[in-house]
Amino acid sequence: MMRRKLFSIGDTAVYLHLATLLFGAYMVLIGHGGVLGVSMVSIMLHEASHAAVATLFGAPPEEMEITPLGALMRLEDEAALPVGRRLLVLAAGPAASLGLCWAAMALTRWGVLPVETGRLMFCCNVLLLCGNLLPVLPLDGGRMLALLFGLRLRQETVRRVMRISGTVIGLCCIAGNFLLSLRQGGWNLSLTMAGCFIMYASAVATTTQALAELRMFMDRKIRLEKRGVSACSWLAVVDVLPLRRAVKRLSPGRYTMLMVLQQGSLKPLGSCGEDDLMAAYLDEPGGCCRLMLREDVCEGR
Repeated sequence: MMRRKLFSIGDTAVYLHLATLLFGAYMVLIGHGGVLGVSMVSIMLHEASHAAVATLFGAPPEEMEITPLGALMRLEDEAALPVGRRLLVLAAGPAASLGLCWAAMALTRWGVLPVETGRLMFCCNVLLLCGNLLPVLPLDGGRMLALLFGLRLRQETVRRVMRISGTVIGLCCIAGNFLLSLRQGGWNLSLTMAGCFIMYASAVATTTQALAELRMFMDRKIRLEKRGVSACSWLAVVDVLPLRRAVKRLSPGRYTMLMVLQQGSLKPLGSCGEDDLMAAYLDEPGGCCRLMLREDVCEGR
């Protein structure tokens, strides 16, 4: 319930964590708006590098979530990629950050960028590079470590180890921020927010996809029920379209009705509500033709 869907790029859904707005306002108030702008651009280029390499290997990102201190990306068919290709996808982000560090130095030396701007760009990307190599999910270092652990350990064991690692490092960041504040005076919450982000991201990344989707469905159902009255929108889907892609197209703030069309002729086969879509998807993911096999839909409920 803490995130909202912004838009889709192809088959990739882009979400915004609501804490990002609060963090942005906080950074502007303390006079770090420029740092925030350069950091967000660097993060987007970092994630775009991951996405480009993943798409090149035929596994485009399923979703991307923009959070206060980074972006979380979930690949649709990551597990289907060979280990070598998955490592290349993970290494693409740090390589992009390293390239931006070089670009900052080169452009500053050539006089293209002012010294202060070049220094800010360099520092942001150095921090991004070093931070992403921490052994925490879903950061690149943590994902590479989990991938290597997975060659020897069961996935449940890997998730447990990485969840503990994320919690410990996140708490260390918060404790470090507290100690620095006591020694230097004043309160700078940047490190604390980084620690909170690490613990949140680690918890999200170590949750199975099925459980994450079930939570999303329940949150959506509770949110719509609390409103009492909600706007409604229609979504036309071809019967061979995977249910997963239909679920991703649900309108963030509206109850969605679906019209199922026959491939080729686009003849309407029937209609149903999003509750039927969720039930069919949780029962056995497949094509949208499964919506027309449910008894309550066939009876014209």
